[in-house]
Formats: sequence, C-alpha cells, structure tokens
Amino acid sequence: MTRYLTILCGILAVGLAAAVVGQTEMGKGAVVRLQLNEVQPGTMASEQYCTVVFSDRHFHSEKASRRRGKDTDRKVYEGELSEADWNALGGIIDSEGFRALSIPQDVSPLVIQDAHTVTISVARGTRFQNMEFLDNKSRKPYDSQLKPLLRWWKSFRSERIVESKAAVDARCSLDSTNSVFSQ
Repeated sequence: MTRYLTILCGILAVGLAAAVVGQTEMGKGAVVRLQLNEVQPGTMASEQYCTVVFSDRHFHSEKASRRRGKDTDRKVYEGELSEADWNALGGIIDSEGFRALSIPQDVSPLVIQDAHTVTISVARGTRFQNMEFLDNKSRKPYDSQLKPLLRWWKSFRSERIVESKAAVDARCSLDSTNSVFSQ
C-alpha cells in the first residue's frame, strides 16, 4: 500500500504544465482561468477529478478511476458554466483572502501517509497562482480560504452534466515531471 501511495504521489504531478497557457478546441482560443485536480486514493483504486475553466466560461472536466497507476475508466464532460456558477467562482478566486494565499512549495516526501492530493492553479494576469496539497493536513492552515472553492467544485461535480465525446485533455493527465504549473 505504501509503495502504491508513493507511486501515486510521484505520478500525481498534475498536467498543469506548459499546456495550461495553451488553447483547446473547447475553449475556442480562450485562456485558462482555473485548473483544479484532485486524487482521492482508495484501498483498491483511486478517483481523479480534474476541471479546467476557461476565460470564456467554458469548462473541460474529467473523472477517472485509476488502479495501479493506470486508468480503468475515464469520463470527459464539457460545457459552459451558468452565469450563477461563473459569478460564484469569480467571487471566490478573486477574493482578497484567496488572492493572498501563498503556499510554499516543498519537496515531496517519498511516502505520504493519508494522501489526498489537491492542486489548484489560478490565472493571475501573465502568471499563475499555484497551490499543491498532498494531504488533508497540509490544507488545514488554509481551510478558511480554500473551503469555498472546494465546496463550489464539489457542487459543480455533482451536477448532472452529460458525458462528452471530447478527447481527454493533457492538462488532466497525471505525470511525474511537475507538481504544479510554473511559468
């Protein structure tokens, strides 16, 4: 189990890499406004959730079930955020408290106990505000600023969105080169 978590955390480095700045077919040239990625490890398999929100209100979202570092099932969802969802999201990520978050980047340990990784990247002009949390304990000091966004995302994921035939987005792939997007 420890080896699995080690591999998962090593692979977890979210695909926020250089592609975050790029464009997608769904975004029709729109730049990325926000990217969220979460991996919830389980005993036999883990669940990965990834959402990319573009500046034109479109989104690309994926949910994957993973076992032994490989997808056993991956579903893609695309669409446009409602005015209410867009405004709620903007209010959260543009709030003074959220903007002021500065999470120090640490070297990932070889083994993480109770891993539950969440990475967040928010476009801030020509740069990105990047945050990576390897477990619930690492998020604890920032709960008051993060909880509104995580609640919004959980609510968004629970909405009935029709599965898309769109291709998997590289930004939602787990890779082992970078933990968060850097520019």
